[in-house]
Amino acid sequence: MLKYFLCFIMILFVTACGTTSENGNKTQSDSSKNAQNVMEGYVANVQDNSVLVVENRLDPTVTEFDPQQHDEAGNAIYFSLEDIEDSMANSLVRGEKIQVTHGAVAESYPGQSSAVAIKRIVDEEHDMVIPLDETINVVTLEQFIQQVEKNEDAIMRVVNYTVEGDPVFNNYIFRNGEHTVKVDATQDDFVETKTVKEFACQQLEYYLTDDQNIMFELTDCDMDGGTLAIASLPFANIIVPEDTYHRIEVIVNDEVIMDITEESEKEEIITKIREGTPHSVMTMTMKAPEGEIILYGKQATIHFDYQEAGNVIRYNTFVEAGLTFN
Repeated sequence: MLKYFLCFIMILFVTACGTTSENGNKTQSDSSKNAQNVMEGYVANVQDNSVLVVENRLDPTVTEFDPQQHDEAGNAIYFSLEDIEDSMANSLVRGEKIQVTHGAVAESYPGQSSAVAIKRIVDEEHDMVIPLDETINVVTLEQFIQQVEKNEDAIMRVVNYTVEGDPVFNNYIFRNGEHTVKVDATQDDFVETKTVKEFACQQLEYYLTDDQNIMFELTDCDMDGGTLAIASLPFANIIVPEDTYHRIEVIVNDEVIMDITEESEKEEIITKIREGTPHSVMTMTMKAPEGEIILYGKQATIHFDYQEAGNVIRYNTFVEAGLTFN
């Protein structure tokens, strides 16, 4: 009789203990498992063992949430992360889009609830998305690189897709001069360990490849091989990323010789650069540039070194563009 009683106690103990499920979240009690509430939104703040999710995306550089932002933020809920697997909970980044399955919500503003499961969802407005056919939001990479080169804190999320169509989310974080990468492949059906991996890297590099792509990668990483590829993008797509450019300046010897706002003239310059012939500067002996061409876009400002022979230089790539300015 005592033996059966001990077995019963052990069964209760095993049932009560949380384990890690296949999607990277801990298994829950029956009441939590039955939670049907789902919120999609943006991470507004991450605190010890909790995350604030808001309906509308806020400026990710603002670290403190003010309840007075109600109209701007929309619905807002603080979720306890007690039942979320540690690597997932620790990987959440301000500004990224996620889906939270949760229990009942305590009425307040922001509301309060407990997260049962969390997964990242694609944000086609802000993520750089790299499906198998076409890259979306290349300008996101441009913004990130410009901030890094100014030694400013920066965050970028890149979504890659496996051959089977499963998304893999990569958060690139540059803070205090150091690179951190958080790789979430928990939605990849062929990944056995459903945890978010984190790597530290030292240097951002870019160069022209033999197939005329520009490769962006982080080097000196604490991982096998030491190099983590961010993206390899066609030269024409990244040398002038898709954006709305309202003005182009041509500067020679510190003097603005042209200030172009006419649409057809701007388009001609951009087209010549995109269709120019690229060469890696690593194989060339370069002379100092005579000036600069600046493209002022809605989302980013693009700088080229300019040579009066009509060529430009950017991303360690020399472009024979055949530009002429009267």
